[in-house]
Amino acid sequence: MMLPDIPQAAVWAIYFAPITSFLVIVALLRDRPLQAGRFTILAIGVAWLLSVWALDTTIGHDGEALAWGTHHWFSLFNFEVSFGIRLDGLSGVMIFVVTSISLLVQVYSTGYMSGDGGYSRFFALMSLFTAAMLGLVMASSLLQLFIHWELVGLTSYLLIGFWFHRPSAAAAAKKAFIVTRFGDFGFMLALVLIWSKTGTFDIAEINALAQDGLSAAVLTGFVLGLFAGAAGKSAQFPLHFWLPDAMEGPTPVSSIVHSATMVAAGVYLLARMFPAVDASPGEVQTTIAYIGGFTAIFAATMGVVATDIKRVLAYSTISQLGYMVMAIGLGGYVAAIFHLFTHAFFKSLLFQGAGSVSHATNTFEMPLMGGLRKVMPVTFITFLIGSLSLAGVFPLAGFWSKDEILLDAYNHDKILWVVGTAVAFLTALYMFRAIFMTFFGEYRGGAKPEHGGHDAHDDAHGHGGPHESPRSMLIPLIALSIPAILFGLVAPSGFFGELVEGALPEAMRHFHFHANVVVVVTSTVAALGGIAVAAAIYYAGKPQSSVIRAKFGPLAPVVERLYYVNEVAEDGIVRGALYNGAARGAALFDKYVVDMAVNMVGTVTQFTGSILRRTITGQVQSYTSIFILGVVGAAGALLVLSGGLLDRLVP
Repeated sequence: MMLPDIPQAAVWAIYFAPITSFLVIVALLRDRPLQAGRFTILAIGVAWLLSVWALDTTIGHDGEALAWGTHHWFSLFNFEVSFGIRLDGLSGVMIFVVTSISLLVQVYSTGYMSGDGGYSRFFALMSLFTAAMLGLVMASSLLQLFIHWELVGLTSYLLIGFWFHRPSAAAAAKKAFIVTRFGDFGFMLALVLIWSKTGTFDIAEINALAQDGLSAAVLTGFVLGLFAGAAGKSAQFPLHFWLPDAMEGPTPVSSIVHSATMVAAGVYLLARMFPAVDASPGEVQTTIAYIGGFTAIFAATMGVVATDIKRVLAYSTISQLGYMVMAIGLGGYVAAIFHLFTHAFFKSLLFQGAGSVSHATNTFEMPLMGGLRKVMPVTFITFLIGSLSLAGVFPLAGFWSKDEILLDAYNHDKILWVVGTAVAFLTALYMFRAIFMTFFGEYRGGAKPEHGGHDAHDDAHGHGGPHESPRSMLIPLIALSIPAILFGLVAPSGFFGELVEGALPEAMRHFHFHANVVVVVTSTVAALGGIAVAAAIYYAGKPQSSVIRAKFGPLAPVVERLYYVNEVAEDGIVRGALYNGAARGAALFDKYVVDMAVNMVGTVTQFTGSILRRTITGQVQSYTSIFILGVVGAAGALLVLSGGLLDRLVP
């Protein structure tokens, strides 16, 4: 610990700095794009400096939460809502990750988004997203976390559909928003359940009660609800298919939203509520682990056949998130967070590298690239570093964090260990396939410039062909290469594990770094084998990729069509079951039941009125006759009732 403890007000300032940026841009800088970008960088730069201070404080406290109280917001009968900050090892690491990635992405965006008509709007939305993500990881209350969870979803929707005049971008934004809502509904049900059983939203209290007090049935429903929300945000099967389409957003959005922050929110949620997950029945934990493992290998196979470099990285993100979820299900809390930490930096680096090559070629299609290492040496070297780290090659960061997950799998479930090792092979294969197709061979011409807000730029051909990106884009690439190389080296000391375990109850802190020769050797062989196979097919051409494809027979087109998940979801479920089934059924019910009932009431009313109106003749004699008949009838009724006539007639 190098600094005194950070005051609570300074941590709140981390949250409010990007909110201030958002408000200032909306109110004052909408027509001054250059100043909007600079102000965003300034605001998030301040947040980053304070986040370093906050991380230093959590290190000084060995990751244990600071004793800060909550702030009352409102009460409604016995429903009380309080907000507060929980600063411990887990949130300290996440605050540092969010602000670090966000700061570098904003710098990168000043070059990438240069000349875009929505420049100021872009930085306003990025500021709001950063604030929402910070609010999510700081929250001391589950309700507070859920509010920011939804705000993250909203800002993601706006950023994916940033170029809303493009039908594909608008459709991708709606798809992401709707699909994640399915998971969020489960999260909401978990909130309602835990409130009804505990009367609190405080995360620390809920975790304590989960360890000693809540029944297995309640924990099962609660944890599965949380996992549903996590599956939506972190793109786990079967809610994974929104993420590749989300690449329609600008590349800086992918570099922060879809690599390091929002998509990691689901993993963070499970880690934050890990005592509850750990206390839940073993079947629940096994379900989480196997869904994560299946998602990891399922997405990796699709990454091998994708030709759009951003979609390759999207499938890679889904796969690596599956790794993390698998680790949580296996009880590997530290392994999951460590991989989240290292993955954030090298995956953001890779997305920015993809944006750099699209900046030079006007396309993300790898078959239209080639030979770029000669004219884009900085982009090539940094992309290679990120790929080696993602593939888990020693001694880069990804090697250490990936092996922590594989070690947990090896110790607890050999099937998942085999799956995880296969994923390591496929990861190296699809990343070096991307490298050989993009940076080696001969340049294949790129694509023609497109105008009107396309996520590729028209200056490549305007400057005589592919060229290196401007400094505003290269500086973040170089900066992100450093953690991609070095951050894994904290693993052998056990420092990182002890830091993030400080967020757990003392009885659950048992992390000690150790390595297993079998795990290390097999994962390294898998990674190097994937690189070798990619080099043989896509660099040496022996054998040709078309030959390999032919040998897989009917399986190849199935994988290329992404296992028909989109067709099942969009055509089968949405258009078939929901539109043609449920929606048409609801329309028929509305027409023949609801409308008929309403129309019947109107018809009866009209018929009754048509009869009654005939009694209104306007003749006083008629009214008098009716009045007399009424009086006689009433008098007769009274006589019958008072004279006991009914009693004599009915014994």
